[in-house]
Parts: sequence; structure tokens; C-alpha cells
Amino acid sequence: MVSPRADLFRLLGDEDRLRLLALCAEEELTVGELAALLGESQPQVTKKSQPLREIGLLAARRDGTRTLLRSQVIGDDAVLDAALEEGRSLCAKDGSLAKIAAIVAQREEASRRYFDEAAPLDAAAPLADSELIAWLPVLAPLLPGRALAIDVGTGEGSLLPLLSPLYDRVVAVDRSPARLARCGARIAAWGLPNVRLREGEVDDAGLAEDIAARGGADLVVMARVLHHAARPQDAISAAARLLRPRGHLVIVDYLPHADESMREQGDVWLGFEPAKLRTWIEGAGLDVLAASILPHHPRSSPQGPALQLAVGQKATRN
Repeated sequence: MVSPRADLFRLLGDEDRLRLLALCAEEELTVGELAALLGESQPQVTKKSQPLREIGLLAARRDGTRTLLRSQVIGDDAVLDAALEEGRSLCAKDGSLAKIAAIVAQREEASRRYFDEAAPLDAAAPLADSELIAWLPVLAPLLPGRALAIDVGTGEGSLLPLLSPLYDRVVAVDRSPARLARCGARIAAWGLPNVRLREGEVDDAGLAEDIAARGGADLVVMARVLHHAARPQDAISAAARLLRPRGHLVIVDYLPHADESMREQGDVWLGFEPAKLRTWIEGAGLDVLAASILPHHPRSSPQGPALQLAVGQKATRN
């Protein structure tokens, strides 16, 4: 009878499996992304990863029809440590390790194309997003600091009529020039004199410098933004860095769902588990003050994915 340890040695004797372990230790990757990195087909990657999944060295997570894999090589096992080191060496030699960042960045390409589509500028300015009005009461406890609010991923500015009366200054950030142009027309129609538009990402160094010069933001809002981000945890960390001590980060995003058609609207992820969202907020150094499922507004589509809200607060400096 073959011992479990002998099975492990046999599995780790395959260079392709070592590469899989190493790549998935660097980043949680879809089967398609691994196929691109390794120059293989998705069925081949699935076949080679299956034994590693069966013995617990790789964990699989579903996001709609996609499967993502991550390494679970933990502890002080010298054999597994050596396997990871060898896998990294192999991936460094074939260049796949260096390609991970570019592969991950490609997750946002569909989102960028979707939001870069120009929208007509002569449409009437609508009211604020009815689906998000339900969480307006959460702003009440945030009002002690009302100097500066940042609307990350402002899109066409649906939340700006809610934020503008409450804060002395509002910075609306978006990476799409087309959406910002539409947003600018709406700001003029709404008559919001204290809103400033800024093209860019939440992690832009220039944005961080400008906000730091103002002492940090009292409020950062990320409403239905994270599901467009290649690495949502990085976006949350960048948003947290914009806050002043005791400032608040408000996140509204989808609960997990299975509507693959949302990919056509540039969605990278089909929602998030609340526990995962909490982990990311805490990992950014914030205290989670609230986490709840938002009720559907009567005017919103009952077919749309359910929304969740999470509020984090930055601690005071020691």
C-alpha cells in the first residue's frame, strides 16, 4: 500500500504541478488565466490541478461559471516549502511569474471598454440612484466631519446630489473620460458648485497627495465599484489611505449571484461574500462599523442582484 507521503512525493515530482502551486501562491487565478500563463488549454489546467485539489494543496472557488484556484500550502512542511521554491524558480525561468500582474490587470479590460463608450450629453439629468437611496440614513452618523467627501467610481454622478449638500467639498473620481464628461453635464444641470471632477484611479499617487494635503477625507464612497476591480482588496486599501483619522469608508456592492450577463456590463466579479468584504476592510486597517443587506427599493428592478452595505472607520493615530 502506498503511503500518503509517497503520493505527495509523486504529485510534486511533476514540474507543471509545481508551477501551478507557485502561481496560485502568488495570486488567486482563474483556470483561464492559468492556461494563458502556462501556455496550455483550460481542460489541461483543470486535469493537472485536480490531484492537487484532492489532497488540499489547491483550493477552488466559484465566481459564476469561472473557477479560481489558490494555493493552500501552509505550515512548516519542508517538502512543501521546497516544492514552492522550485515552482517559483521554474516560473521565473519561463517568465510566467513576471506575467501575473499583466494577466490580472486584463480582468478590467472589458470594464474599461464598457465604460469608455460615450453616452449622449443632452439627456435629462435623472434623480439620484433609487437603489442606493435606501442607504442614505447611514450618512447621518458620519456628519460630524463634513469637510471632504470622495465619490470613487462616480460614473455619471448619481450620488453627487446626495453628497453635495452634506459636505463642503466633493471630489468625484472616475477612470472613464466618457463618463466624466456625462457627469460634468449633469453637475451643471443639477447646480452643484462644490463638486470637482478628477479622472483617474483610486490608487493614483496624485490623488493621494492632494487629499493628504487637505488632511484626508471625511468620507470615501465606493458604490458598485469593487465588482469592476481586478483586485478589490487593493482598491479598498487605496480608499482607506485617503481617509483622515476617524474618517469613514462606505461600500455598496453586490452579494454573490449567478447572473453571467452582468459580465457584458464590465463586471469582473459576480458579487462578494460579506465575510470576504469584512476581511478586506479590516485588512485595510479599518474597523467595521456596519454590514447589512440593503432592501430593494420599490422603484428598482426586483430582478437585479441584491446589494450589501459595509461601513469602515479609520482609527485615530496613536
